[in-house]
Amino acid sequence: MRRDPVTDETVARCREAARTDPAEGLPALAEALRGLAYSRPRNRCPDAVSLVEEAADIYRSLVADGAVEHLGGASHALSSLALWYSLAHADDLALAARREAADLARRAEEERPEPGFGRADVMRADLAHALAEAGRFDEAVDAARAVADRARAVAEPDGSDLMWRLLDLTLPLRLAGRTEEAVAVEHEALAPWRDERAQCAHGVLAALRTAGAALWFDDLGHPGQAHALLGEAASACERLPARGRSGDFGFHEGLRAVLFARSGVRDEQAAADAPDPLGVDPRRRLQPVLGLDTHHWSFSLRASFRDGLDALVGAVEAITGTSEDAPGPVPLPQDRDLLATLGTLTRRCDLRRAVLGEHPNSYAGTTIPRLQRSVDIERRLHAADPAAGTRRLARALTDLAMAQLVDNDHAVAAGTLHEAHALPRSPCSPRSPWDPCSP
Repeated sequence: MRRDPVTDETVARCREAARTDPAEGLPALAEALRGLAYSRPRNRCPDAVSLVEEAADIYRSLVADGAVEHLGGASHALSSLALWYSLAHADDLALAARREAADLARRAEEERPEPGFGRADVMRADLAHALAEAGRFDEAVDAARAVADRARAVAEPDGSDLMWRLLDLTLPLRLAGRTEEAVAVEHEALAPWRDERAQCAHGVLAALRTAGAALWFDDLGHPGQAHALLGEAASACERLPARGRSGDFGFHEGLRAVLFARSGVRDEQAAADAPDPLGVDPRRRLQPVLGLDTHHWSFSLRASFRDGLDALVGAVEAITGTSEDAPGPVPLPQDRDLLATLGTLTRRCDLRRAVLGEHPNSYAGTTIPRLQRSVDIERRLHAADPAAGTRRLARALTDLAMAQLVDNDHAVAAGTLHEAHALPRSPCSPRSPWDPCSP
C-alpha cells in the first residue's frame, strides 16, 4: 500500500490532533515523528535523533499510564531510537535503548502471547547484537542463547529460523573465548544441511553457508573440518543449475559479507605482542567487524572502518606502484615477504568492502576480479612454498567461490571449491571432537 511522505506539515497536523484527542492523536503523532526522522538525510542525524526521541517519550508516557495496547509500538519506537543513536555514535545510549525495547517487547508478549517466534525474540536478538558490539560478550551470550532456546522450542527443527538463531549465538561465544561451545553450536546449526534433499531445497544458500563455515573452522584451527566442509560446499554447487537467476543477489551478497567477515575477525585484531594492524583505530573500544548478522552491522563504526579502508588501499598501491582500480594486471613484487604482505592487505581490503556494503554496479566486473587477483597472489606464494601457502590459497579460493555463487555462476564456483578441496590439508591436532584427523 502506497503511503504519502511525512512532512513537517504532516507532523503539525498530528500535533493539533493530539491536543484535541490525545488517545488517538498521540500514537499517530509518534509515528509521524518517526516517519519524518527517516525522511531526513544522514547529514542531519541530530535532527532525526530529536524527532525519534520525542516519539519514544510519547510512547513511554502512554505505557506508563498502563496502556498495554501500546507496548508493541513503544518497543518499535525504542528500537528505532537505538538505531539512530548508533548512527550518531551515541553507543551507550543505543545499548540502553535496546534494553528498553527488549523489555517493552517482553511485556507486550506477556499480555498477548505469540505461538511462534515473535517480536520479543527479535528485540532480544537485537539486544544480543548490541551487547556484543559493546564488548560485553558474556551478556551477549546469555541473550543470544535465550533466543536460540526459544527458536528450538517453536521453530521447525530443520528450518532457517532455528539455523540463523544458532549461528547468531556462535559469534558472541567465540568473542567470549568459548570456542568449543561455539563449534558445537555451529555443528548443530549445520546438521540439517547434511541431508542432500535439504541442500537442494536451500540451493545457493546451502553452498554459501557451508563454504563460509569452512572458512570459519579453518580460522579456528580445525583444518580437517574445514576440508570436509569445502567438499560439501562443492557438492552443493554441483546440484545447482550451471547458471542461476539473479533474484536473490542482495540477500546472497549480504550473506557472503557476513560469512566473509567472520573469517576475517582475526585479521582485524591486534596481537598481544604486535602493534595494531594497519587501518585499525586503537582509540575505538568497539570491534569494527563482528560479522554478526546481515542486518546488524556496527553502524557507529562505519566511518572509522571506511577510513581504515583508505589506509589499506594506500598501502596496497605503495607496494604495486599503481592505482588499485587501474585496468589490466597489477604488477606484483618479486620479493616473497612483500608479496605475502600484499596478499594479506588485499584480502583485508576485500573484507572491508564487503562489510561496508559497497557493492558496485557491475559485481562481476569489479568484486570478482579483485578476488581473482588475491587468488593469483596466493597461487604464486603457494608455488614458492607449498607448506606455508596452502592454507592461504584455500582461503582465497573459497572467498572467490562465494562471490561466484552470488554472481550465480554455480558451475564455476563448484570448480573453484573443488580446487580448494584438492589442496593437501595442513597437519591438525585433535584438539576438539569436531575435528578428527581422519581421511
